[in-house]
Amino acid sequence: MKNKQASFIFILILIVLYIITLLRTSYDQYAEQKNLYATSLELQANNEQIAKLDTISMGLQDAENNFRMYTSIWDRKYFNLYNQEIKKISDLLESFSRRDVKNISDDISQDLAKKKEQVLLYTQIKKLTDSLMSANLLVDTVQKLQVIKSFRPATNEVVKKTVVVEEVKTETKKPKFFQRLKGALLNKELKDTSKNSRIETTYEKVPSQQNLYTKKQLDQVENFYRQLLEKQRGSHAQLSKKEQSILRLNEQILQNIKLMFKEFKHRELQLDEVRKNLLRDKTLHALKVIDRSGKISFFIGVISFIIIILLLIKLYKTYSKILVANKKASEQVIFKSRFFTSISHEMRTPLNAIMGVTEQLKTTTLNPEQKSMSTLLETSSSMLLSAVNEILDFSRLESGKLTLSKVPFRYKKVLHDIIATTEVLSAQKNLKLVYDQNDVPDLTVTGDPYRLKQILLNLVANAIKFTDQGTIKIDLKVKKLPEKMVSLQISIADTGIGISEQDLPYIFDEFRQVVHYHRIDWQKGSGLGLPICKKLIELHHGKINVRSNVGKGSVFEIELPYKIPEGSDAEYTTERPGLQTETFKGKKLLVVDDAEMNLVVTGMILKKQGIDFDTANTGSEALTLFEKNHYDMVLTDIQMPDMDGLELTRKIRNSKDLQRSNTPVLAITGQISQDAHQDYLTAGMNDYLIKPYTAADLTEKIMDYLH
Repeated sequence: MKNKQASFIFILILIVLYIITLLRTSYDQYAEQKNLYATSLELQANNEQIAKLDTISMGLQDAENNFRMYTSIWDRKYFNLYNQEIKKISDLLESFSRRDVKNISDDISQDLAKKKEQVLLYTQIKKLTDSLMSANLLVDTVQKLQVIKSFRPATNEVVKKTVVVEEVKTETKKPKFFQRLKGALLNKELKDTSKNSRIETTYEKVPSQQNLYTKKQLDQVENFYRQLLEKQRGSHAQLSKKEQSILRLNEQILQNIKLMFKEFKHRELQLDEVRKNLLRDKTLHALKVIDRSGKISFFIGVISFIIIILLLIKLYKTYSKILVANKKASEQVIFKSRFFTSISHEMRTPLNAIMGVTEQLKTTTLNPEQKSMSTLLETSSSMLLSAVNEILDFSRLESGKLTLSKVPFRYKKVLHDIIATTEVLSAQKNLKLVYDQNDVPDLTVTGDPYRLKQILLNLVANAIKFTDQGTIKIDLKVKKLPEKMVSLQISIADTGIGISEQDLPYIFDEFRQVVHYHRIDWQKGSGLGLPICKKLIELHHGKINVRSNVGKGSVFEIELPYKIPEGSDAEYTTERPGLQTETFKGKKLLVVDDAEMNLVVTGMILKKQGIDFDTANTGSEALTLFEKNHYDMVLTDIQMPDMDGLELTRKIRNSKDLQRSNTPVLAITGQISQDAHQDYLTAGMNDYLIKPYTAADLTEKIMDYLH
């Protein structure tokens, strides 16, 4: 087993190393590919910066051309194109990220802003100059025409002149007031009789109107246009200065761009050489790593393929062996189950006879020696039955075939049966057996009473076995749980030898017993009692706890949950009535068994209870008797020749007589399998009684159906 574990660990380590190697190789390849990708991105970024500078250079030239076109033809379209080019150049300059290049780009951006202001001024002055130049051309044309006209001779015109001559006479008499008023009202002029007028007309030649301008007027006109021309010359000079300023700014911008180109190119040439060497080294290293990783991966892949093929072959062989082993194990489990079932049945049949006869023998008059022998016989048969049950139960628990039945029962009755059974053992060792039920109600619960009895009987028998003097105390408590559940809390305390701390963790291990060599009467058992108890408690979903002190005793505490069936919440206070002489008066039973000893034991019990009965050794014989006679109950074995108990039950249930077909049938069997018991009930049997059984067990079963 250890060699198999070591091989498995070695294979597991190899697989882990293989996976780690593959992951490491994949990571190296991924890292190198990432480096190559980052390098290509860096080269692409440098190329993008150079492309930006080229775009800026071409953009400046386009902007300059558009501006020249605008100042030439004054088309607004070219001015808009100029602004667009300048904005693109500014955005490109803002996109440079390196500090040294950023400073130069900032200078260029500032120069472009200044140029924008100068351009607006230049545009206004240029427009004004153009308008003045147009006015100047008009003035020159008019002046030339006037110069030509001045050389023409002056013409004379004949002008008629009229002269009025007044003559003064002597003073006349003034009109009266009313005469003046009358003249005013009538709007008539009063004639001045003091004056006398005379008109004389003459003709003379005079120069025309064009010759009347004086030299002074001509000088004023000449001075006005001279001043206008002087202003034009000043404006033109100012325009020339602004234009020169713009040109100087253009030159400065181009010089800065050239400087930036020069610095960037020089730096890039230096860095490019270093970068090329570094990239070449990185690329060569990456290629070497990738090449090496590829070879390693290929090698690992080949080795892995071979290993996987070998492992698959080994796995197939191992799987084939496992299949064969599982088949053998299954066959062995089936064989073991059949073997234990057969052994159990075969041993229970004689044990039933031994225990039954011993029990009946003890009811007769015996001398002390005979009583001692009957007690020894009873104890030995009980120990043998316990060993058989433990081995069979352990086998079924290990295979998972043991299941719990779910039938209504009263837990107080189980405890009373345990007390009655173990009182004999405690009395033999002069031990006091105390049962404290603390006024616990006797409720009906659903569960497996046989397994509860088995657990308690094992624990109480253990306490008696390892206690020489003192008391065995059984304490019962009931705790109510939700959903109509109760928990039985039972503790078994003794004043025996106790269990040491080092042995306490191992008391529930299979085939292991605490050895007490200082005890003279110590006997080695099967070592299955406590392990079976623990497994049965776990099957109940319960708990078990142990407290022990060496020399002071031990306490075993168990908790078992049970469900209260519907309509059974009330406490049971009535007990089964005791057996009377007339209890089974007039009752007749049919007992069927192929073992004569079982018929003898059952007959002894029935005779003692005053029950009339017939016996049959085979199923066919029993069926014949059943059809001829009337029976109140049938007790039948299962495994019989000719016709077994199941077939006999089916025949009875198929009887045409309705009263006969409803006759209670009780199976008396050595089988303890739940499946077998279910088969009995399916076949039509009312109940079953497992061998070996006591007289009380048989009598109680009979009373359940005949009372």
